[in-house]
Amino acid sequence: MSFRSKVLDALDIKKDHVRIPVYQTFLNPSESAAPVVSTADDPVSAGFKPYAVSRCINDLIIGPQSRTERLEVLGFVVGEDPGNHGHLPDALNREFAANTDYSGIHFLGGLYDSTNRKLMKMRKSAITPTELDTLYTPSAGTAGVTVVNDHTHSDWPSSATEQAILLNDSPAADSLYYHKTQVRFLLTGIDDISTTGLDQASNHRGTVRMLVLRPRVPAVRTRVDGTTGDFIINHDYMPDWHTELFYDRNKQLGGKLDPDSLPHTVGSHHGSHTHGATAGNGETLTPAHLAPYPNANSKHSSHIVTYGLTKAALPNPDVELDTNNVHYGHMKVTAGDDHQLTPTDLLMSKVNRQKYAVLHDEVFTLDSLHHGAAAQHIANVTIPYNKKVKFAGRQPLMITNDTTNVSVAQEQLSTHTIDTPMNMASRPIVLFLSYNQKISASVEGWTAISEV
Repeated sequence: MSFRSKVLDALDIKKDHVRIPVYQTFLNPSESAAPVVSTADDPVSAGFKPYAVSRCINDLIIGPQSRTERLEVLGFVVGEDPGNHGHLPDALNREFAANTDYSGIHFLGGLYDSTNRKLMKMRKSAITPTELDTLYTPSAGTAGVTVVNDHTHSDWPSSATEQAILLNDSPAADSLYYHKTQVRFLLTGIDDISTTGLDQASNHRGTVRMLVLRPRVPAVRTRVDGTTGDFIINHDYMPDWHTELFYDRNKQLGGKLDPDSLPHTVGSHHGSHTHGATAGNGETLTPAHLAPYPNANSKHSSHIVTYGLTKAALPNPDVELDTNNVHYGHMKVTAGDDHQLTPTDLLMSKVNRQKYAVLHDEVFTLDSLHHGAAAQHIANVTIPYNKKVKFAGRQPLMITNDTTNVSVAQEQLSTHTIDTPMNMASRPIVLFLSYNQKISASVEGWTAISEV
């Protein structure tokens, strides 16, 4: 027993705790007769299934008789959809997935549950549910009158002004302590190779790489303008999932990353050394020839750039020069064209650790033809937090004007809390890259949360 626990026991203070389960059902692509999901986007099927399947994002013919290799992706982002954020992959929105394309990446949930009444009781800002409150009994209302329970925490304000002052004085006034997220994945290869002959490039054991990543949130620096006395905030851009996931110094532009940037550029319209170069017919290249390639003069075949699953970053730096911008002095995120990396290249790529923290990196195989120990794989993932997660209290009461239909915030607070964490921008990501084999995952897990 820790010293803190002993002190709390001595003072007869009991701290509640709860486990928030993760999602165990997921949306999947519409079933079709085709045994392999092509690289084209597939519509999402209606309804949730107790499994999630991967999606092919890259396939390539690597030999005669149409010998092929392919890369399947299956991913999970912890938490709910936070909106359009480039540091997270394009996961399926569970509420608005109709008429969308299947991405193979899902939201896992498990960070907060607004319907959990015990979690409401643990929040300092929440109104304690009556069945869990031992000190307060709501008064009986008269016929036709709705009774709204008064706030039961004497140490929490009841007006929006008091709440704003308290949260400024003590940002951790409304907090929960997050311990860890524990998830278990049962992975199974689902290609029936014995009857379809899909895996023509290798045997029936597909290699799977499991990555547990967390976007790195850049540091925020402040300074004071000596003339105006204003505070100026400066910070780097958030990581970009599409172009900054991998960084491998073995891959240069003069290769598969950018086929237009050739090591030997004489006679090429697309090369980096265009000064004095000639076209294929001997004609000297002019600005008119280079018009389709605006970045030709700034690209060198020896450049090493970051890249993602489908796109690579542009090699020419574009720095923010607006002194009033919070990103002043930092390089902008510039996405180039789709790279030409093969499934093998992506499977073995090194993670860009300056932008993404690697919690786990493991490679294993799945046998989809035979039974036994190699037919399934159980992956246990532990994502530690061990931090005090802050929230923004209760929502101000909004009253809608019947005439103008405009909602206006009132001084008093409503009974609903703001359930989006304020200091958890870095959502963990569990990513499975499967080589030459479609995989299916069954998921179970939870997040341990305790009262502060």
